[in-house]
Amino acid sequence: MEDTQLLSSGTEEKRHNYTRFHPKTLGRDAKLVMQSVGPLPGEKAPDFTLHDTEGRTWTLSELQGRPVVLIFGSGTCPMTTGSLPGLNQLYREVGDQAQWLMVYVREAHPGEDMPAHESYEQKRNQAQRMVDEEGIAWPILIGELNGHTHHAYTELPNHIYLIDREGYVAFRGEFAHAPTLYKVLAQLEAQNGFGPVSPSLDRSMHMLGATAYGWRGPRRGGKVSMEDLVRGAPPLAANLKMGEMMQPLLTPLASRSRPLSTKTKVVMGLGLVGLAALALRGYRQR
Repeated sequence: MEDTQLLSSGTEEKRHNYTRFHPKTLGRDAKLVMQSVGPLPGEKAPDFTLHDTEGRTWTLSELQGRPVVLIFGSGTCPMTTGSLPGLNQLYREVGDQAQWLMVYVREAHPGEDMPAHESYEQKRNQAQRMVDEEGIAWPILIGELNGHTHHAYTELPNHIYLIDREGYVAFRGEFAHAPTLYKVLAQLEAQNGFGPVSPSLDRSMHMLGATAYGWRGPRRGGKVSMEDLVRGAPPLAANLKMGEMMQPLLTPLASRSRPLSTKTKVVMGLGLVGLAALALRGYRQR
């Protein structure tokens, strides 16, 4: 299926749908975290009509009366990939509390196996690959090639919104994170589906999931994707590679759907620092 609304060309598309990851991309995204481009809690969520990977049509305004979890992500994004184990678990537990949707956006780290999108069908196929490999059960919507819907909400690769039953933003997170979503979903339900919740804005990066699982995002993109990340963001690439080595140890924390107590966080954090130091020492001695 090809929708003319989703096809575009020119400066807007090229700016959004870049062909190679560059250090400037990471710097720009870091600045955007603090600028909060897009609707804030208490504001009306921009309407859209998009098709999912199976060809079904979704219009946001037609979902009023029920809360909506709206996630933005792509298959090559380490933050998206890292958030999915926890989100999958949370969806299995409380998926009936809201309508979950993900808008598939530009490839954060395009490569030869998951390149920048040149057609709607290509983008749909790459979204379907992520669905199949990550076991995602909720609908994945195919965003426009020029990023129109994406830019209406954010320019970051892995935002999450909780929209209340009247179509207003109840919560906004700069990066998707299952335990945080669990808390705000519970609060919204206690408020009979009306937002905003408190706190209603989360700028934390929530790196644990990305550390444990994030490298498989660029790996999905291919050799070019991985090499560009290593050259463009060496500390991030090193963190993701180290996290992949430590994944068996990190999994219980990185894939959780519920928040940890403060005491547990402190104890686990100290333990992980020690384990990371040991792993790094062993890696250097190879």
